[in-house]
Amino acid sequence: MSEKNKKNLSKYHWLSFIYDAAVGNSLFNRARQREFELAKIQPSQRVLIVGMGTGLDLPYIPLDAEVVGIDLSSDMLSQARLKAINRNASFYEMNAEELSFEERSFDIVILNLILSVVGNPRKTMTEVYRVIKPAGSIWVLGKFTEQRIGFLRKTLSFVTSALGGANLNLSLNELIRELPLIKVYEEKRFMTDIIGLKVSGNRSSG
Repeated sequence: MSEKNKKNLSKYHWLSFIYDAAVGNSLFNRARQREFELAKIQPSQRVLIVGMGTGLDLPYIPLDAEVVGIDLSSDMLSQARLKAINRNASFYEMNAEELSFEERSFDIVILNLILSVVGNPRKTMTEVYRVIKPAGSIWVLGKFTEQRIGFLRKTLSFVTSALGGANLNLSLNELIRELPLIKVYEEKRFMTDIIGLKVSGNRSSG
């Protein structure tokens, strides 16, 4: 486990008690709702949530869909389990950079506010590509930049990294540069962007 992930794990112990109040605000909730409307999850589909956190995504997922959530923090997952009663859901303590799932085993993968905090976001995206089905889709909430990073953004990223581990200087294009993934949707928002990805090329479905 990377040093960043170790530090994040210690922070999540106390963040788990205030996370819903801090992140479950109306701005983020509207973005989540919009994202899941676009994802169009069907009852028969298997959905992986990378960085499940306290389960804030669960209300937007159809009750009959199979949900698999992973997170480094057992404290976060304890909160998520309370929101998943009567759902077809399972949760695992797991590193997003080392997913313990078979290849091509999920119809949809959700990564909300997670790529900016993991130790190795490029490796995380490589793992996500490995487990997504050829016709599946990947949906991301996060704040990315594809332009030259200015002093103000560098300063803000330094502060957010110190407080919660969030790096605001990520380029999603760079994270997926060597992967056969393409953007099929992008919606810029004030607090966070919504991005949809799909597998490109001739990846076999067998």
